[in-house]
Amino acid sequence: MAIRHVLTPQVSFSYAPDFSASRYGYYATYQKTDAAGNVSLVEYSPFEGSLFGVPGRGKTGSVSFDLGNNIEMKVRSDKDSTGFKKLSIIDELGASMSYNMAAETRPWSDLSMRLRLKWWKNYTFSLNALFATYAYELDSNGVPYVGTHTEWSRGRFGRFQGMSQNISFTLTPEKLAKLFGKKTKDDDKKKPNGDDEGTDTNIESNIDDDMIEGQRGASGGRDGGKTETDEDGYMKFSMPWSLTFGYGVTMLENTDVKKFNYNTMRYPYKFTQSLNVSGNIRISDGWNISFSSGYDFENRKISMTTASLQRDLHCFSMSCSVVLAPYTSYNFSFRCNASTLTDALKYDKRSGVGNAVQWY
Repeated sequence: MAIRHVLTPQVSFSYAPDFSASRYGYYATYQKTDAAGNVSLVEYSPFEGSLFGVPGRGKTGSVSFDLGNNIEMKVRSDKDSTGFKKLSIIDELGASMSYNMAAETRPWSDLSMRLRLKWWKNYTFSLNALFATYAYELDSNGVPYVGTHTEWSRGRFGRFQGMSQNISFTLTPEKLAKLFGKKTKDDDKKKPNGDDEGTDTNIESNIDDDMIEGQRGASGGRDGGKTETDEDGYMKFSMPWSLTFGYGVTMLENTDVKKFNYNTMRYPYKFTQSLNVSGNIRISDGWNISFSSGYDFENRKISMTTASLQRDLHCFSMSCSVVLAPYTSYNFSFRCNASTLTDALKYDKRSGVGNAVQWY
């Protein structure tokens, strides 16, 4: 029926002068004479160690460009009361680049491109690629290095440095029940957008609605809703959970000088892959447990494994997180939920380098 293309250009500008100049007064110098009688000039700042710190050295200035694209289409559907439904063709196709005004050489950054597809409700495909702006050159010894001439000046689009792509899948109790052909509570509700074909009609987000409702609490949250009960009058027991699996593949340049191809002036590529697993479970109203882990196929080891526990105490919130592998550490926080008091009413406890937790 219709196709909509949304083009979103963005331009941002940032600039900071060199505050180390004497006219700003943030830095000063004094003469130092050592035991041998050598005199040296030492630069210092009288504001060092103060509450707000010392401004950085050097002038900075950059202009960033970003261009995003979103393409959707509207098709006819007899399963919806409106007679149509929306489908996402390309959820996001974008590119970004920046120009460093303070750099004397190679002011242009590399071109970064991204692609995200949401053709299915339970799957999200994302792809990121990087194109180098400046070409390789050879020094007097024949060693390659990144020169000052752009690939565009040599009639090329840009040197493909690599890409990373990820495919994720989220599993919930409702999706698991549908997988085995069991009837869920959503089957009794009439869906306004007609999602029987497994297409993600909510193109803005793929967050599961049942997971959001579960996080609001079985009592209907704090909006004064009535508590749901079963046939015997007891409060319905609900323990919503979600489990997300992600598989990623990364393709990068293998910058080993011995493998450099002098004919094409390119490095070969190498592939790395990883498997990520994360989960979330709400054991009761206000209690939430989450974890994340994975496996690195390159090093053949378990990647960073973390677990956290959150407790909503209405006016306060308590959270505890631990890192199980490859290093062990913990972080405990008890804070006030009010934004004006969150920094005043708080208690934080975390492990340091010298007192890391040793459980095994």
